[in-house]
Amino acid sequence: MSSANLLFFSLLLVGPFISVSSSNWIICWSGVELSFLGLIPLLFMNNKYVSLTKESSMKYFCIQALGSGLLFYSGLMVFSDLSSEFNLLLFVLSIFLKLGVFPMHFWVPSVCAGLDYMSLYFVLTFQKIAPFAFLNLIISELNEEMIMVTMVLGGLTSLVGAIMGNNQTDIRSMLGCSSIVHSGWLVLGCLTGYFWGYFFIYCASLMIVFLFINKPESLSEVGVGILSLSGLPPFFMFLGKWGVLKTSLELYFPFWSISLFMVGAIISLVFYLKFSYSFLLNSWASSWEKSNNTTTMFFLMFNLFVLFIFFCV
Repeated sequence: MSSANLLFFSLLLVGPFISVSSSNWIICWSGVELSFLGLIPLLFMNNKYVSLTKESSMKYFCIQALGSGLLFYSGLMVFSDLSSEFNLLLFVLSIFLKLGVFPMHFWVPSVCAGLDYMSLYFVLTFQKIAPFAFLNLIISELNEEMIMVTMVLGGLTSLVGAIMGNNQTDIRSMLGCSSIVHSGWLVLGCLTGYFWGYFFIYCASLMIVFLFINKPESLSEVGVGILSLSGLPPFFMFLGKWGVLKTSLELYFPFWSISLFMVGAIISLVFYLKFSYSFLLNSWASSWEKSNNTTTMFFLMFNLFVLFIFFCV
């Protein structure tokens, strides 16, 4: 990695730390922008399809710049004497625009389709920390009606992302739709206080996919990694969804709103299984023999870890 890329990567890491550790909305907004500006040059790092990357990067830049402008304007209104229901809604929607949450989710699959896997991982993980820190900051300012609106939008995000994922044939676009689904669960995690647990589990599960996706001999591991993103009970991601659902029920959230997330999880299981089976069945016989033991080890690790957690609890 060159010295310039190292500098931009440092900005990418410093921005979320500033947003998370800040209690002032201006400093939190500055952390969002530092992370965004640090990521843009990294989108062009080690990519063969430069023209496609330029298109995706320009889309991402325009969307994030629009979200930053709306976030700053609505923040001035909310944290001043001009606060109103409309300004609060605009503030939440500007955060949703930066995160790709319904109804501001339209840009995610097209942007993800043209990015390199390393850049895509940064977009789907690190770039979510600072906006979600902003959402955690504003939750205390929301009344019950706005909290319910936020929860319903999160549920619709999970549902719409699952429907969009079933229409995808490209792995990058599918991971973008998967990110939309998980963003809805992360919104519910912000409302229930289980955000960090779910977020770290999601980052770990997504990292398993990206570690093996560029290795032709590891197609079966990629299939297992994609299946783990679905949140089926033997896998690591199940702990995150179980924790969010458990805390939301303990807080007496309406069951009809929680059911939106559950229906979205069931629908999204279709494209997770489709892509997982595609990787598993298209792996060559020689590579299957080499990686079958590793895949079995992954299954055992996930099962043993989940059983260990449940026994501890």
